[in-house]
Amino acid sequence: MSQKLTYQELEKRIEQLEEERHSWLVSEEALLQGEERYRMIFNHSPLGIVHFDQEGIILDCNHHFLEIMGASRENVLGFNMVTSGGNRAMRSAVQAALDGELGTYEGEYRSVTGDKNTQLRAIYNALSSEEGKFLGAVALFEDISETRQAEEALKKSEQRYRTLVETMNEGLLIRNEKDRITYVNEKLCQILGYSSDEILDHPASDFLDKDNQGILREQWIKRREGGNDPYEMAWTAKDGREIPTIVSPRPVFDGDGAFRGSFGVITDITSRKQAEEALTRQAEELERSNAELQQFAYVASHDMQEPLRMIASYVQLLSRRYQGKLDQDADEFIAYAVDGAKRMQTMINDLLAYSRVGRVGGEMQSTDCERILDWAVENLGAAIEENQATITHESLPSLVASGGLLGLLFQNLIGNAIKFRGEDPPLIHISAKLEGDEWLFTVRDNGIGFDLQYTDRIFIIFQRLHGMGEYPGTGIGLAICKKIVEYHGGKIWVASELGKGTTFSFTIPVTQGNQ
Repeated sequence: MSQKLTYQELEKRIEQLEEERHSWLVSEEALLQGEERYRMIFNHSPLGIVHFDQEGIILDCNHHFLEIMGASRENVLGFNMVTSGGNRAMRSAVQAALDGELGTYEGEYRSVTGDKNTQLRAIYNALSSEEGKFLGAVALFEDISETRQAEEALKKSEQRYRTLVETMNEGLLIRNEKDRITYVNEKLCQILGYSSDEILDHPASDFLDKDNQGILREQWIKRREGGNDPYEMAWTAKDGREIPTIVSPRPVFDGDGAFRGSFGVITDITSRKQAEEALTRQAEELERSNAELQQFAYVASHDMQEPLRMIASYVQLLSRRYQGKLDQDADEFIAYAVDGAKRMQTMINDLLAYSRVGRVGGEMQSTDCERILDWAVENLGAAIEENQATITHESLPSLVASGGLLGLLFQNLIGNAIKFRGEDPPLIHISAKLEGDEWLFTVRDNGIGFDLQYTDRIFIIFQRLHGMGEYPGTGIGLAICKKIVEYHGGKIWVASELGKGTTFSFTIPVTQGNQ
């Protein structure tokens, strides 16, 4: 029996149907939008995504999964991951997901096409509908090849770093911002005699005496301000020894500029300090020995003057009284004795002059070198006139020196040039020029010159290049020159060629005191 609807009821029913239709259309649109969002996420995910059915067969996958696997969609869809996919561990992870458990895999996977090895991380989960119906499984794949390569490179770099640090010849110490030691290498443990466990987490001050703790505090303040200048500090070893070191520090700041501590390279300088102390002792001993030798030479030469003068006087008296009254041999013997006594007097006087260099008249003061040169030339007036020597010079400086010793230096060098003259009259030229922080003087002559193989001998006391009868002198003049130059902190050397003259060069520092 049909039921009749009134107009009003029909109109209401139509309105209900319109509302249901609109609601269905909205739901369908929302479903389409949700599907579109899902597909967008699925296709553009940075992870590979795979959907398996209940048997482990791939139903769908995104593009990134294909890139990871190095395969085409045709080769992947329909592929059974349980029976033939990947390796045993990967198949087990897929089966665990199909059994309702969480499946994970991390390791190497060879691509379906066999031309690509990939380091993978995969997570497999069971997939169910809202009603609880089992739909298979879904997996997320991540290519971690670059990560593994970076980790391996980092591991190798770390290994190289540790090998370098642990085998370096210096100690290494790292402190945090609270001045607690966070790292030491094996070398520092050897230097201090402690194990790393005995050092770590201690303040560095635990291994220093009171004085060096003060040094450390000052340097710690400088580190906080960014200072990194090396400094010396002595550590106290486990056996109580003081270990002198040079610390080369580097402050550490984070990205915000906050101080995070410092690390320091610590060099044991015990051997260097011992060498310096030994050298200092040797220098002091040498200075004492030189002083004693100079004093001995002075006393010996001074005290020998009187007995030698007496011998010379009596020998000369014998010569005057008995010359021609005895036989020829007696006259010759007396002549030898007189000559020997005179030469001995000359040698003693020269030795006395050598021993007095730096001890007498060595006071440093402003000295006009041209005035000093004039004094030396005046002293050599007779020799200059006799040999018709010509002395010329360029502009000479004023400098801080001993005027008396500098005059003796000029006198000996010029006298030496006159003594060893050639066939032509002596031409002697003196010059000076400023080179850096010292004056370079040259004394050039046109004399006989000498073979340079004898250079090392000419500045040695009593060493002569010529026989006693050829040229007068004791061989001490150039030794005195060398001593005077070195007393002023300079150096002296010579250039010469046989038959073509000689040039003596010496330096005097611009500013210096007694050496």
